[in-house]
Formats: sequence, structure tokens, C-alpha cells
Amino acid sequence: MRFVLFLLVLLVLWDVAWLMAGVGQTLPWRLKTMRKDGAGPQLLDVRTPAEYALFHIPGAVNRPDAFGKNAKDLGLDPDRPVVVVCMTGHRSPFVAKRLADQGLAATNLTWGMAGWKLAGGETRSGSAQ
Repeated sequence: MRFVLFLLVLLVLWDVAWLMAGVGQTLPWRLKTMRKDGAGPQLLDVRTPAEYALFHIPGAVNRPDAFGKNAKDLGLDPDRPVVVVCMTGHRSPFVAKRLADQGLAATNLTWGMAGWKLAGGETRSGSAQ
């Protein structure tokens, strides 16, 4: 039980640290609402192709190479918000921070795809097109 509590505290501290670094967080249920309201944000999935093929958010673009790229190289529209996605929310903040530093409205999907699945978010299987 102590170990589980320790992990929960660690996860919260991780998210707080990124907030203090200027990386916004998008909660999974908030993203569900944003997607229902119309166009929704651009979704940049930075997981490996194998992870993406297991399950991904419909419309997400798989770019595991995003860590060293700028927004233009990734084909992102600078006038639309971007939500960066990984499996647990521990890789994507680095990319979200880089994109935010380039002037994009970029946020991290809090708890990643694990949180998205737990929140009942829609997913698809299959490789990137």
C-alpha cells in the first residue's frame, strides 16, 4: 500500500513539475469534450509505431521522431492548439515544452494514453498511414 501511495505522489509531483516549467496539461476528460465540440486540437502521438499500432486516438499523427523537430518540420498548424500524447505522460511533456517554446499552444495529455483509456476515450488499432 505504501508503494502505491508513493507512486501516486510521484505522478502528481511529475505533473506539478511540468506545470511549473510552463507545460500546460490537458486532462483526458477535457480532451474528450474538446473533440466533441468540433474540430478539436491537433493530436501529436510521440509513441513508437508499435505502441501506436496497439491503440491510438483517432486522428492522432504518429511522430516518434518529434523530440528534436520543430513545429514546421512536424507539419503542425501554428494557429491550432496541439495536444502531445505518449503512453503515460512521461515522454510527451518534453515535446510539448519544445513546441510551446516555439510559440504554439501545446499541452501534454495528462497520464497519456493510459489516462485516455481509463477515461473511456475512443481508440483505434492499426499502424500509422
